[in-house]
Amino acid sequence: MHSIRIACRRLYNINPHLCQRSFSSTAVSSSSPTISTTSSSLHYDRDTGIIWEKTLSLSDIQKKPIYQTIIGIEIHAQLSIPTKLFSSAPTRHCETTKNKNINTSSTLPNTNVHPYDIAYPGTLPSSPSIQAVQSSILASATLNCNINKISRFERKHYFYPDLPTGYQITQQRWPLASDGMLKFMPTSSNVDVSDRKVGKKKRRRRGGSSNDNDVNVDQKQMQDNKSSSTTNINEPLELRIERIQLEQDTGKTTTHTIRNGDDNTMITKSYIDYNRAGSALIEIVSHPDLRSAHEASGAVEHIRKLLKHVGSCDGRMEEGSLRCDLNVSIAPLLDDERNEDTTNSNIDDRQELPLNTGERVEVKNLNSLRQIITATEYEALRQSALAQNCKPTGRETRTWSVKPTSETHPLGGETFCIRAKGDAIDYRFMPEPDLPPLVLDGETLGYGSDKNMSLEEYIDMHMPESAEDAKSRLVHEYGLTEDVAAVITGDPPAISMFELIVETAKSELESMRSEEIDKADMKKLSTLAANWLCNDLFALVKKSAVKDIDESSEGGLNHPISVEYSTVDGQRLGALIAMLANDLLTTPMAKKVLAIMYKEEDSQSHPKDIAKVNGWEVISDMETLIQLCQSVVLDSKNAGQLEQYKLGGKKVWKIEKFFVGKIMGASKGNAHPERMKEALSVVLSKVGL
Repeated sequence: MHSIRIACRRLYNINPHLCQRSFSSTAVSSSSPTISTTSSSLHYDRDTGIIWEKTLSLSDIQKKPIYQTIIGIEIHAQLSIPTKLFSSAPTRHCETTKNKNINTSSTLPNTNVHPYDIAYPGTLPSSPSIQAVQSSILASATLNCNINKISRFERKHYFYPDLPTGYQITQQRWPLASDGMLKFMPTSSNVDVSDRKVGKKKRRRRGGSSNDNDVNVDQKQMQDNKSSSTTNINEPLELRIERIQLEQDTGKTTTHTIRNGDDNTMITKSYIDYNRAGSALIEIVSHPDLRSAHEASGAVEHIRKLLKHVGSCDGRMEEGSLRCDLNVSIAPLLDDERNEDTTNSNIDDRQELPLNTGERVEVKNLNSLRQIITATEYEALRQSALAQNCKPTGRETRTWSVKPTSETHPLGGETFCIRAKGDAIDYRFMPEPDLPPLVLDGETLGYGSDKNMSLEEYIDMHMPESAEDAKSRLVHEYGLTEDVAAVITGDPPAISMFELIVETAKSELESMRSEEIDKADMKKLSTLAANWLCNDLFALVKKSAVKDIDESSEGGLNHPISVEYSTVDGQRLGALIAMLANDLLTTPMAKKVLAIMYKEEDSQSHPKDIAKVNGWEVISDMETLIQLCQSVVLDSKNAGQLEQYKLGGKKVWKIEKFFVGKIMGASKGNAHPERMKEALSVVLSKVGL
């Protein structure tokens, strides 16, 4: 086998959506991702999924589309239930730990394990968790799938250290649901997903050298590509869901490289944690209807939001709660297709694979939108380069490396083959002998002896309001802006909390004023409640979720950023907002009261009591404010400033600002800002004569 070198350059130009990768195409080996350099190169369009070939002639740049990316996705979503699928062992979603704000992902390894989870001889699976079945049904319904009232479990055999039984219980051939449809928007091309968490310095580094002569040429090339093949990103796309199956999760393998004390060499050791083994998963398998990296990331993000909204999965991709496998292949563009707009195909055009579509390559365990985009791009370019040299890739499974693996890719981002077609595993599927068929009747669904309740009635009873409907309702009923409503509906528990805050604030305010508030005041109250929920309370929740990263932890968050984990409920926050709306507290005072309430997680003290204990009471009586202003203005210590004020001039506003600061200090910050300024104007108008 010839030795081959990689020639790959990421070109991050001025516009974030022009982030592309270039591959040169000559002699390639299917067993290696390396590609050597020639005068021709390939470019990938993340919006359209088209691979372009560029050749630089003496007169101009000649380009033509040569391949179209074909993508299917498989999503593994861990169900947010307290116990495992076939045993009573707790999961990290267990309520007893969640309510204590404990980061269950850092629980000691191999402590949440039932004998069945580690295949202890003689142990058998218990009946499937009712909560897992219920959660799976809601997930299937929100993806518009046909739910099968009878499904079956089967064994999928393969041998790996993190699978102690030697097989996984799944529903490959008799799934829980099938034939779904998802409408989604692709990831916006104006958002640089790949650099979302990267600082400014790193972004400049990734941009390449400004002295690189190829940058300007490639930027013009990509802009020309954009103008010649634009996509209407305002119209949603459709993705067919082939099936949704209920199955077990595996354990987690962690690899550490340590130094051997005997000969000072580096050795690698792998450790297995079975805390996750046996947890309930749903696998969502799509048809190959996607055509670009941004379509793939948009579909995964929309599914993540839907599962989070119905409460089936917390969607924490960074912790492995939701993982994505990509199935990527390429199809050659025929001459007549190259002369047409190949990006405007609808879903009907995508239901049949294009002619001569290449072998499917699976890229496993991607846990961020950035990885989905970059892995799609890398695979499309790698397969295109191989095909250009008449060495098309075979069907294989690859893994994605985000860490630097070679000098050619110092920032990481390569796929590596872990299983080729020649040594593919025979999973030897067989029906699970220890479990009966899963029948969705009243007993299985957990709604008692009423076995006559239909599955449709059960879904209608338990399916929450959709995020789009909730967003529209918040806009029309409460007068919120669409951006604020989107933030609230992005966290499903925040919807009910917001309504409780408004209801409580309205009741408290009417009690203080002894009259009903009108529509205008109600809109102001709703806006105030939304702002405090989205800004102040979410900030405290986020702060409490952050965990110090050290050598003994895996990093991440103690809990998701959700008001579900807030120690302040809607009633207490509503009472605080009512005090703020009635001018009993200033904004700085209210922030201090909220901080105290948030720390006192076991306390139910009313915000009025907290303000009284700390001496936070707004002085709004005009006579009292006038007396306070007179005492400051006529103080002998401020005689110089008063004389300057009497002289007048352009600097009078500075003297007024000086007195405002002194008065606020004298009142310990309790003076009502607007009314205090009115009182100061009255006092200054008298002494200035």
